[in-house]
Amino acid sequence: MLDLTGIMFSSIMMLIVITRAVRLDGLQPWFQAVKRAVPAQTEKTRTWRRQN
Repeated sequence: MLDLTGIMFSSIMMLIVITRAVRLDGLQPWFQAVKRAVPAQTEKTRTWRRQN
């Protein structure tokens, strides 16, 4: 009986933590997306060309 109580308690606590994390992530993201600089490509430069 105590095993079942411990499993249920820990499962409920995990669900609470996950739901709070999802809610807070919507309000205040914990990371920012990296914006990569795209180099200007000319018509002569082909992206599929082999780099030696």
